[in-house]
Amino acid sequence: MKKLLALVALAMVLGCGGTDNNNAGGTAGSGGTGGTGGAAGGTGGTGGQEFSPDPPLVIGGNERPSEVVIPTDYDPSVSYPLVMVLHGFGATGLAQAAYFQLFGLVDEKQFVMTYPDGTLNDNGDRFWNATQACCDPTNSVDDVGYLSGLIEEAERTYHIDPKRVYLMGHSNGAFMALRMVCEASELITAVMSLAGSTFEDPADCSPETIPVSVLAVHGTADDTIPYDGGSNDANGQMFTFPGAVETVERFAAAAGCDTNMPTDEGSVDLVRNEILPGAETDKVAYSTGCDPGIDAALWTINDGPHIPAISAAFPDMTTDWLFAHSR
Repeated sequence: MKKLLALVALAMVLGCGGTDNNNAGGTAGSGGTGGTGGAAGGTGGTGGQEFSPDPPLVIGGNERPSEVVIPTDYDPSVSYPLVMVLHGFGATGLAQAAYFQLFGLVDEKQFVMTYPDGTLNDNGDRFWNATQACCDPTNSVDDVGYLSGLIEEAERTYHIDPKRVYLMGHSNGAFMALRMVCEASELITAVMSLAGSTFEDPADCSPETIPVSVLAVHGTADDTIPYDGGSNDANGQMFTFPGAVETVERFAAAAGCDTNMPTDEGSVDLVRNEILPGAETDKVAYSTGCDPGIDAALWTINDGPHIPAISAAFPDMTTDWLFAHSR
């Protein structure tokens, strides 16, 4: 990769827990890379715009810069998918991308990746203004505007295919990815949410232009963002959020899918076997009656915690799911 990063041997981050809503999401995990397949590049779709063969590897300006990784053999005449990684509360974009084991896939699957950082709160923890439950009860930061601007800048700076823009988030970052589906759907193709949720009131989320495909991955033993939903205490006020099934079915319904006809797609192994042996993750797809090219899925990690010890199969399978979707 053109952007050489000193990757930590073990992808680290502050964990979460505690009593205030700012503890609603962190990230930690193991390093390693893996995966097969890829997102084929394309050409055209830029209206004749020319792109530099040696573009800058930071976007977002001086106030909130976001580092970018491009393939080693980046070709400005080829259009690439864009993957934006959104970290959990108290983490960083770099740590989240490392936890998701994505750096080794940039070359293998041929995509451009950016991993922005959230805003620092008064305690020095980074957060996204996703919902009041997680993790900005005062709604003080316009992160929808910030992330939308990053996507648009990436499309001006690199040869990005606007029909293949994907978000991957964990915990607070997953809440934020789903808020982007609610408020900036015209910019996004598909989203992977790990241990996330959405607004408690469905009326607060109405896809702005067109529905977005959503993959929700959630552990049944998550005690931070419980699988069945829950609440967080934010400055003495409780804010609630829906569970994994309700969350994914809302987005499936928004895409026109028949939520009464989910498809059992069997079980897969996404967690290291020394932690959870065997195929611990059950896959359910919502693909009946959906709008063309749109669907939803729920992958349930049985006995999986808030920060599962993912194997190399996780980044491979989740990016394959995302890249299978195009506008």
